[in-house]
Amino acid sequence: MTYQKKSCVASLRSFLLIITVIFAVFITHYIVFVRVPGPMIHPIKYKIITGTFAFILDISQLFESIIGIPYYTILNTIADSYDKIKIRPFHHGQVLYHDQYIEDVLVRIYTPNNVSKTLLSPVIIFFHGGGFFFGSIYTHDTMTYHLSMYSGAKVISVNYRLTPYVHYPIPIEDSIKVVQYVMDNYQEFSIDPTQVFLCGDSAGGNIAAVVERQLRRKQKPVIRGVLLLHPLLQFVNFRLPSYLTNLPYHILSLLCEDIFTQVTNFYVNTSFTKNELFNNQHLSSDDYNHFYSKVNLQISNKDHIIEKSHRDTWKLLNENISPLLADDEILYNSPSTFICACTYDVLLSDAQLYFQRLQKLNVKDIVYREYHIFHGAMTFMDFPVAFNEAFHIIHDCAQIARPLNDNNNLPVIVYFPDDAFYMGSLVGSLATIITMCFITQPVSKYWSRLQILIDPSLQFFNTMLPTDI
Repeated sequence: MTYQKKSCVASLRSFLLIITVIFAVFITHYIVFVRVPGPMIHPIKYKIITGTFAFILDISQLFESIIGIPYYTILNTIADSYDKIKIRPFHHGQVLYHDQYIEDVLVRIYTPNNVSKTLLSPVIIFFHGGGFFFGSIYTHDTMTYHLSMYSGAKVISVNYRLTPYVHYPIPIEDSIKVVQYVMDNYQEFSIDPTQVFLCGDSAGGNIAAVVERQLRRKQKPVIRGVLLLHPLLQFVNFRLPSYLTNLPYHILSLLCEDIFTQVTNFYVNTSFTKNELFNNQHLSSDDYNHFYSKVNLQISNKDHIIEKSHRDTWKLLNENISPLLADDEILYNSPSTFICACTYDVLLSDAQLYFQRLQKLNVKDIVYREYHIFHGAMTFMDFPVAFNEAFHIIHDCAQIARPLNDNNNLPVIVYFPDDAFYMGSLVGSLATIITMCFITQPVSKYWSRLQILIDPSLQFFNTMLPTDI
């Protein structure tokens, strides 16, 4: 062996050693030490997802310190790029979709193939979550695709403008413009104007609740139902039971004090500190009295009462920012409501308190369900990070619109492989992360070939048949 060849071999070994060390550090630091908030199906998968988010968040913040681009811009760019490279499921094609602008707001419209050509279809207008500063129609594409497929209804996903480039009420105004246009021009979309549903997850649930009430006040056509998926319904009390229980676990590495403080300040344009919010040191006795006059005293905690409110607290008490605090009269006239709550979620108490208020007022057609899964699980419906529980949630949510559709040949839930297959997919997952970080152009044709090579379990997935529930 010549000296040049020996040098190449030595360089290759050094490179592989470096890659191995980096991989070991990633596994140890970002995955092994992730704390699981409680008994759940697929805890290892949860660790991988949370560790991956922590890694991407750290990389984004590192780049922010180096090149000055805000971490949330980098985070959104990485997340949105996944829409270009992800592998569509084998049943892809049952729902057609396209992007267009409505009132200068980008939307993605999903239409099931089996929708009636002669009858007007129900429509679900969807507002994505992400704390008002993260997420898009791309990050929630698989969720909204399945929502349309399971319900047999058209779905219009709204890409409202994000904070901190805008503040409240811009996301609400963007969303209202889309809803009003769709309802006023229902024939253009072949939808039934009496069967319009508003749906959102997390911050999107906040938007759905607020938009419905504002349209009702304007005496616009009545919204048929509101579908709230682990909704963010108040910014006032950050010491509710679910915050105290789940916040220490930093679910998905995003549900933590620092991020929540930014979410609040970005959206409401305030100047709270982390210590003020999470010790309730922004609330005076009058603020507490206002909050507790609306909710069940038995489920809440009073701590750290101060004499004078923070100068921005009055903004948080606005029912268009904290819809949980709406007057009884407003809640009493609520349309059909589906509330999904997740056990491992800081927002669990928001959903519980909202359901209790509706129940106490004898509001009709309320469906409340709690799932033993973590916040945001419904956004993980792609191989190899899908959770079967996510499909159940979207399937249950779709039931609200399903009976209104005349087509009985609606799809059943499609299940993904169990942990045995996901463990074999770790390398594929890491390859996906690398690709998401550095490739932003459509490469799905080549990526699908590559991932089959590094992830044999994908071949099994592509041949799976739907399993009825």
